[in-house]
Amino acid sequence: MSDRPQYVGGDSNRDWYGFYWGWLLAVGAALFTTLLCFLLSVLVARPLFPTVATVDVVPTSAIAPTIAATAVPAVLPTAAAVAAALPAAVIEAPVLLSTLEAVVAGPFTFRGTGTPDSTVALLVNGISVGTATVGADGNWSLEAALEAGPAEIAAQALDTTGAVAAEAALVTVEVGEALAAPTLTTPAAETTGGPVTLSGTGTAGSRVRVTVNDSVVGTTVVGADGTWELETILSSGDQQVVVEALGADGNVAAAAEPVAFTVTGGLGVSVSAPAEGDVLQPGPITVSGTGAAGTVLEVLDGDLVLDQVTAGADDTWTTQVTLEAGSASISVREQGSDQILSRPVRVQVGTSAALPAGCGAELKVGCPAWVTRSGGLTLRMRSVAVISADNVIARLPIGTEMELQEGPQSADGFTWWRVTTKGGNDGWVAGENLVSQPD
Repeated sequence: MSDRPQYVGGDSNRDWYGFYWGWLLAVGAALFTTLLCFLLSVLVARPLFPTVATVDVVPTSAIAPTIAATAVPAVLPTAAAVAAALPAAVIEAPVLLSTLEAVVAGPFTFRGTGTPDSTVALLVNGISVGTATVGADGNWSLEAALEAGPAEIAAQALDTTGAVAAEAALVTVEVGEALAAPTLTTPAAETTGGPVTLSGTGTAGSRVRVTVNDSVVGTTVVGADGTWELETILSSGDQQVVVEALGADGNVAAAAEPVAFTVTGGLGVSVSAPAEGDVLQPGPITVSGTGAAGTVLEVLDGDLVLDQVTAGADDTWTTQVTLEAGSASISVREQGSDQILSRPVRVQVGTSAALPAGCGAELKVGCPAWVTRSGGLTLRMRSVAVISADNVIARLPIGTEMELQEGPQSADGFTWWRVTTKGGNDGWVAGENLVSQPD
């Protein structure tokens, strides 16, 4: 028997099988064509091996301007540029603080205040005499030479470009002739030890400083009549006195030749204890010193009498006094006299009370004041605010405390205040010899 399939149905069966296989081939070809078109469309839209895109190269010269305009600057700004971009600091007009009284021809130091780190330009009669930089503390100074005659002084604050940012009001001053060397006319070459009044001549309105054996004993102002006086104490022995004229800036403008004195005798009064600058506690303290045997002495705090004591046979004396808190100025005078016999010794007792409200660096009515230690031995109190030989009512030792009652008034080249002292004296004194705090 054969293994080949047998066809049944003759020719009709063969016709049906031919149709069947032809249909399958047509359908398969259609499906194959459709699939092939689909695959081709996918490959075209997303190639299996994409090509590398080309990039146009742009020259760096074309890129640089864009970067400069839109990115971080190639060069960082300087500190000066940054400062210039910030809001400018307010520059205030400078203030001239130098005293313009008794200004004389020659070197003069101007001083004042202004905005820290700003520049101050100074003009005299419209001509620049220099500039100064204001320090961090707000102070400035400038030395210039002044000529005799009227002078208009202008102080200007300059900005960083050198332009005037602010200007103080003009100050007019009369510059006098250069100071002449002062003279010393009294006392005589031989004098008695103890309190003495030195006197001489000088340029009216100028200040003179007196030195004895290289120690400054005080300063005073030459009166309108061209004379000056200064009270001090001369000890026994050879003394050399020098008188110097001070310019308005405090520097020596002229000096007299030294004058030698031979000092003999005197009461030999001094304060041995307490010592200058001692810090004590309020209450009883011991005060001691020297003096001629049998001399009756008054112990003072300023012009206030604390006690009375008699020097012993050994030329010494001791007493106990009570001091209140504050600054004290201890001196001694002979009973019945208003002239102290020793330079006052300044001590601090406990803690000083705070100044009253409204009181400060400036002298003001209702505020305390003290006789400055930079003047002579005493300050003359007068019955009226003028200089006269017959209106002295008291001599106030340096360090005397007082309260300002009235003033100021100007007369005879001085600024006068009516005061009441700690010791109960009431009268007029020159404000030039007062300070608002003990010195």
